[in-house]
Amino acid sequence: MTDTPAPAMAQGAETAPAPSVAEPSRASVAKKLVFALLLPLYFVIVFPVMFVSALHAPTPHDLSLIVVGPAQVVGQIADGLDETREFRATHTDVVEEARSSVEDRAVEGAIEITPVPAADPTEQTDFVVTTYYADAEGRSVGSAVRAAGDQVAEQLGTTASAVDVAPLAATDTLGTTLFYLLTYTSLAAYLVIIVLTQVQPRARLRTRYLASAITAVIAPLIVFGLSSIWVGDYGASFGTIAGLLGVNALYVFTVGAAAILIQQFLGNVATFGIMGFIVFLNFPSAGGAGPSAMLPPFWQAVHSFYFGAGANEAFRSIVYFNGAGAQRWVLQLLAWTVGLVLATVVVHLVKTVRAQRVDLALLTDRDAQHVDARRELREANRLVDDEAGDRHRHVKVEAYVLDDEPDAEPPTSEPRRSITAGHPSTSEGTAR
Repeated sequence: MTDTPAPAMAQGAETAPAPSVAEPSRASVAKKLVFALLLPLYFVIVFPVMFVSALHAPTPHDLSLIVVGPAQVVGQIADGLDETREFRATHTDVVEEARSSVEDRAVEGAIEITPVPAADPTEQTDFVVTTYYADAEGRSVGSAVRAAGDQVAEQLGTTASAVDVAPLAATDTLGTTLFYLLTYTSLAAYLVIIVLTQVQPRARLRTRYLASAITAVIAPLIVFGLSSIWVGDYGASFGTIAGLLGVNALYVFTVGAAAILIQQFLGNVATFGIMGFIVFLNFPSAGGAGPSAMLPPFWQAVHSFYFGAGANEAFRSIVYFNGAGAQRWVLQLLAWTVGLVLATVVVHLVKTVRAQRVDLALLTDRDAQHVDARRELREANRLVDDEAGDRHRHVKVEAYVLDDEPDAEPPTSEPRRSITAGHPSTSEGTAR
């Protein structure tokens, strides 16, 4: 046998089209592109607006000073300084407060004026002017305090000497390394929450707080340990460094709590809120890139209550001022920690209650639908039963014969049945 070729496909026959994947519309592509560009555009706009507005012109704004000396001499001088926008000045005649006020961070600078009686009572009294400042408050703050002391000394016809009561460490010549510690541990704190949200969107609240707590322990150790390769330990004791790392851990946990709360509100776009709350408002107002006394009034107001300022100023107090003033700033930071956690719990409970109400409403609707379906089914069954009963009463009929037929059998004593009513009757016809 020879192979028979398969019949050729008829000309003009169309082949089945291959399944095609629906291409996204231009509007959809444009929308995704715009959304993808929002985050870099957000950075490009907000970074200069926030940081440049805070740090573009570091000049004193209500820098705190105390003028110490005889009331008849220092009163007028303090009033003159206080009338300016640069200084907020007070005066006292207690000489010991000149140095101690700066060391305790009660003020940022002090000017001590000591009269020197002339040998000849007819000659003019000379004065000795001593300026107390702390470079640990920021080098620009120290420069402003010394400039004020020089101005006062010039008014009194003399020169001023300056004493730095809290000098910076030799490896921290700009006074910014503590701010770097705050900045880098901040990145670890909020990036952990962002990544956890992306990897496990439905992570429980306790899982997120556990991640923040672990980060709070590890991040300060890593950042400080690596930084100490170049910065050292600031010449501080082990207890001082332990206190510094403890406050830093509290700060990292606070940042994590802030990121968790923002994620509760904003969901997938939480990155925008986290960057605004933790970076753009926090870093310029912390007092690290620019001391608080040299910030514009708006940023000074933010510094007075924000959590980053609480941490950064506590760092300064612990490392450079033997802990003086740290309590005030730690309490500011701790208030944020507690407040953020409580707010997150409240938001979580509210969302949980709302979700339960929605589930309950869905269950109620399903129950109502089930009841209606059962009622309709019973009604349908009743109608079917009624129709079946009618057919049974009116249709069930058998064969009949007449009495006058020749082969009719004699009547029996059986009761007669009505062909309509189905019960005994006296009609002529009898059922066979």
